[in-house]
Amino acid sequence: MSNVLTDHTVKTLLVAVGADPAIEPTDFDASFEDLDLDSLARAEFAARVREATGVDVEDRLDPTVTPSAVRRMVLDQLSTVDG
Repeated sequence: MSNVLTDHTVKTLLVAVGADPAIEPTDFDASFEDLDLDSLARAEFAARVREATGVDVEDRLDPTVTPSAVRRMVLDQLSTVDG
């Protein structure tokens, strides 16, 4: 499960909710606010993350959270469930 949210997957999810298609993994440390993704985009991103991984992160997504932090949340949750 450690490869559930690959760089490619995170990019695909971000672009699907309105991020610039030129986004790169180095941008994953920018906040959702800095990526110009509003609350609706964050909610949609959370729904897509839940669909892809089974992990619900929506209540933890605020404008200051980064995609990298979301990936860590998911991996932490999955390792807790698996371990």
